Amino acid sequence: MPQAAVNKLKLFSLAWPILVEQLTGGIVVMADIYFLSLLGEEAAATAGLLMPYLWIGFFVLPMLSTGGTAAASQYYGAKKLDKVVPVFMSNVALLSLAGLAFGAFTYLNYDNIGLWLNFPLQMQGYAEEYLAIMAFTFGFFGLRCAYGSILAAKAMTNWNMLASLLTNVMNIFLNATFFFGWFGLEPMGLKGIALGTVLSYAFACLAVMLIVHRKAQVRFEFNWAILPRMRAVFKPLMKIAIPSAAEPANYTLQQIVVAGILASLGVLAVSSYTFVLRFLFVSMAVSWALAVAGQIIMAHHMGARKLDEVDATYHRCLKLAMLFEFVNMSLFAWFYQPLISLFSDDPQVAFYAKWLLIICIVMEPFRAINIVAGMALKAVGDGRFAASVGVAFIWGVVPVIYLCSISWQLGIIGAWACFALDEVIRGLINHWRWKTYRWHNMGIT
Repeated sequence: MPQAAVNKLKLFSLAWPILVEQLTGGIVVMADIYFLSLLGEEAAATAGLLMPYLWIGFFVLPMLSTGGTAAASQYYGAKKLDKVVPVFMSNVALLSLAGLAFGAFTYLNYDNIGLWLNFPLQMQGYAEEYLAIMAFTFGFFGLRCAYGSILAAKAMTNWNMLASLLTNVMNIFLNATFFFGWFGLEPMGLKGIALGTVLSYAFACLAVMLIVHRKAQVRFEFNWAILPRMRAVFKPLMKIAIPSAAEPANYTLQQIVVAGILASLGVLAVSSYTFVLRFLFVSMAVSWALAVAGQIIMAHHMGARKLDEVDATYHRCLKLAMLFEFVNMSLFAWFYQPLISLFSDDPQVAFYAKWLLIICIVMEPFRAINIVAGMALKAVGDGRFAASVGVAFIWGVVPVIYLCSISWQLGIIGAWACFALDEVIRGLINHWRWKTYRWHNMGIT
């Protein structure tokens, strides 16, 4: 990418397609749950309870792919264009293997995963049937993430957004076709829903590959000479990719453990927790979009050694994300009654939700710091620090949550206060790390 193009990178022009992609990314899951609900509440509940496991793939693989985005962006900024294609190819190989490995593990253990998650006996059959087909999704998804990172590094986030929208349309169409037996097909029920999802991701993978090789005109090299060049960039790539994936992987596993703790607090408390999480999805999507867009710009400037531009981009992303989170959560807390009534009329649920949202007024701006600072530190080559802090606190807070919610009988509000304290402390630590400016001597170029 020419330096002139790097200088023209704009935060909002990169961020809004990422935001749309994030907001529409959950539609595939929602569509699956809707069609499964037509089979009965148990089938829909099975898909919902499987989500913590499936998110190990759906959350970690995109984060792993950001290593390729940041590494290629730095090389673009440094005008070392000969290293860009080897990074792209190494990232494709890495994500393909990771996706296939998770898919193979899922397929080989589809009859055990429901048991590991303590599913009721009547739901285990649904879980086995669904996972046996869904396992094939992750090979396609890993490859799609790798190619999506190429478009991100080339500042073509609008094409990733388009591919995501097309995936959702294709998934709904294929789910309906296989479930209801359109066009003369035999109705396939649950298997048809899973098959439609697999094929929609295969379609997305093919679409993004065509965009990369046709529209972006990226040409891979298939010869022995490319191997030494791929080896040369693999270590710098992994320097960013491993920390990027470590934190979300541990966070996803933590959520499975925490869900087991919170389940003992009762239906009303867990319901309020679930409803508030739905509101947080929008907030986190905005912070994530700003952080990813900022990471692309910061990595380009880091490669060009424009350190003042890197710092200015970081602070701009941080201020925008924190301001949005504070205003957004204040509005949610103020209008909590009509919002919660969309999901439940129980006054106890509304009471819990009100206090959770009030705590969010403090928690979410600091979560924004964590997201933006974490992505920024990874962009400049200091991702190991952010990942180490994240993993330590992710697991360190679990026994505290148990003490507050169960032992000290503070319930869901006590558990939520622990989450807030975790975000505040980590946010302050990561921001402090950035302000030490040790990253000035880092980077991969």
